[in-house]
Amino acid sequence: MKERLSEIPIIILLLIISIPLSILFIPIIIAYLVFEFFQKKRFKKRHRDYLLSIEGKKLFCYNTRKNNHHYIEKNILPKLSDDIEYVFLERKNLKSDYIQEYISYMLTAISDRKGFPYLIKINNGKALDKSMNNEFYNFKSQNKNPEDLIIIINDNYNNLTES
Repeated sequence: MKERLSEIPIIILLLIISIPLSILFIPIIIAYLVFEFFQKKRFKKRHRDYLLSIEGKKLFCYNTRKNNHHYIEKNILPKLSDDIEYVFLERKNLKSDYIQEYISYMLTAISDRKGFPYLIKINNGKALDKSMNNEFYNFKSQNKNPEDLIIIINDNYNNLTES
């Protein structure tokens, strides 16, 4: 009981210090949250405008996982149709002519998150996506003809629609 009584002045001191500090920082926190809200809103508008500026583009996105990029660069990229452009993600660096912050945002917002490679098609200002992970690894592990995978990739681009 005596120990608890000795803690009371410390608790009161902490309350005396923390209440004014929290009152002081609440406006700063609120201002930051409002600023952050408008920053996100402005970014989403710029991103939407960017998507409209690249309307109709088809992107083939792949990365360096398990050195599959060598297989993709040798067997897939040269045979893709001319209207499909590629985006290479080397760790966190995008190797592409597109604006990195918007492509990164697209990749983090992918709905079909099964793994690379991803197909992205820009349609009506929206990024439609599909993971080709299962198909890709089935073809690669079973040494199937990459030409058949190209046909599947083209079919998937044609079938990408808003859900």
